[in-house]
Amino acid sequence: MSQSNETWGSRVGLILAMAGNAVGLGNFLRFPVQAVQNGGGAFIIPYLICFLLMGIPLLFIEWSSGRYGGRFGNHSTPYILDSMVKGRVLKYIGVFGIFTNIAVVSYYAYIESWTMSYV
Repeated sequence: MSQSNETWGSRVGLILAMAGNAVGLGNFLRFPVQAVQNGGGAFIIPYLICFLLMGIPLLFIEWSSGRYGGRFGNHSTPYILDSMVKGRVLKYIGVFGIFTNIAVVSYYAYIESWTMSYV
């Protein structure tokens, strides 16, 4: 029985994943400190509660569904949900995962243009 090791598909994918880790770690470590220093310390309590009750479970759900769907060669949300449960409804709900990414990119493009206007 041969043992297979998982590897990154490309060096760019690895660099982008590490950049995402750095941003997420900065959100978790630096944001509470900045909020307290600028008078928003009361916000930290609901922030941490939401992080523990929603953020961590959703992280594990996303990770496990991606691992499960990836075993069958499915790499997009509609096909992953379709491989998990054979129902047409979940496949169409998975399309929202794609549109959510497009909405986030649009929002960031707007914020970047706003920032560039200040520069």
